[in-house]
Amino acid sequence: MAIREAIKALVEIVVIDGTLTFGGHPAITPLVAFHVRDFDLRAENVTIFQSKFFEDKIPPQVSDFVDVRYTRSVDGDLKQSLSHMRKRMIGSRRFDCAVFIGGMEGIFEELRIFREMHPKARLLPVASTGAAAKKVFDGGKFPKELATELTYPTLFRRLIMRSAP
Repeated sequence: MAIREAIKALVEIVVIDGTLTFGGHPAITPLVAFHVRDFDLRAENVTIFQSKFFEDKIPPQVSDFVDVRYTRSVDGDLKQSLSHMRKRMIGSRRFDCAVFIGGMEGIFEELRIFREMHPKARLLPVASTGAAAKKVFDGGKFPKELATELTYPTLFRRLIMRSAP
């Protein structure tokens, strides 16, 4: 529930005036697509990176977006293909902020790559969504409201707007 609510709030806050970039995941892409439509936001403000490793599993909602960037499958190897996609995604433009919601082991690689490529950008691991985001939060020094604030629109307005240049 917390992950769904955090994604909804992130879409609502970011996609109005900014760009949301993420790696297409079969559980997350449909949520983002639904909220972009529900809030009547501009789909062109969303960039999705999708590895061709998952070509046969790509959610149909991907077609709702204008900016879908496919990355190659690396030797049919899942780990290498995801690594390649993450590097392309994180290196695709200048980022002011990275938001980590829930997640699994891939978040740790994304965090490492993001820190290397965008050392001055703000990191926001939303610990209240649990999983890998909580582990990232526990391993660093981040605003405490990332663990305590459950009103995600308020949280993102405060922290993302504060991180804007």
